[in-house]
Amino acid sequence: MSAPINKQLEIFCGTGGVGKTTLAAARALHLAKAGHKVLLITIDPAKRLKQVMGVLEQEAGSVSTVSVANFFPGSDQFIDVILMNPAATLRRVATKKGNPESLDNPIVKILTRPYGGMNEIMAIIELQFQLDENRYEHIILDTPPGKHFIDFLGASSKINAFFDGSFIELFKLFGNKKDKNPGLFKRLISSGIKKLLSYLEKVTGQGFVEDFINAIAGIYQNKDVFLSALAFERDLKRREFCNWFLVTSQDQIKEQDALELKSSAGKIMHDDNYLIINRSLSKALAAWQTKPNEPINKLKEAMLKRQNRLKGMGNESFKATLEFPEVSAFEPANQVADLVQTWESL
Repeated sequence: MSAPINKQLEIFCGTGGVGKTTLAAARALHLAKAGHKVLLITIDPAKRLKQVMGVLEQEAGSVSTVSVANFFPGSDQFIDVILMNPAATLRRVATKKGNPESLDNPIVKILTRPYGGMNEIMAIIELQFQLDENRYEHIILDTPPGKHFIDFLGASSKINAFFDGSFIELFKLFGNKKDKNPGLFKRLISSGIKKLLSYLEKVTGQGFVEDFINAIAGIYQNKDVFLSALAFERDLKRREFCNWFLVTSQDQIKEQDALELKSSAGKIMHDDNYLIINRSLSKALAAWQTKPNEPINKLKEAMLKRQNRLKGMGNESFKATLEFPEVSAFEPANQVADLVQTWESL
């Protein structure tokens, strides 16, 4: 196995239950332990990372500094960790633009809940913000599993569609949230969205419609920050910018899921990509002494066949295949420490 060249961004993706978060944490600790300035960030709403890194739920959305000594006693290095929180990211956006009150809106608060619909979009905003700050040599990204990962990759196109030129005239009507011009609502009603707003008003009441208008207006006031994140998708396609690690396991279903995920991400994932076989049994099987005529030898041969098929798929479809053995440690911190040693041995 050849060690990947360290990049500014390293992305860990995969379906659920393959150990993606633990491997991402181990990669980040490996780099931090070697003296690099590292940010580990998860955009997975499940936030498995808080268990692995010992970060509290109430710290979500802010940068938490974790000592590497928690995993390797005697180390004087540190690693920064962010549990993704869309609302916190949006506050940072508005504060940076100098209008934090523009997004103080009940509908915006609903949209920026962990499962409120803006998680993937705000994840790109957060990543672009951290890249623009330029405080870290490496950012390790733990992505959500399966379909949510594909949604994350498509978030920039959603941003682009939302701020499409066809919306400009509509947004101009919204004005500033501080504008209490009583003619605002009348101007909207007289526009082409009269039927929509009239229907909403009947169903929800005028208060909801006004909140809706102000929510869109607030987001539009901060459009420059959203639009700046469109560069992120272009950067993902640059080999010199990022590494892709697709994590799978020996489970046959997981193997197929990995191929489907790679196919779905094919337009963005460049060829500096790696298949990680987690919980690999290669070393254990090699040390498993059996005789040809023993019934248990058939089990060994079947397991080796599956392992070799998975490695063959990796060698055919990815730049390289990396194998990480099953770890026996029970505590998450000890599991990560064991996996760091495999990263160091590559």
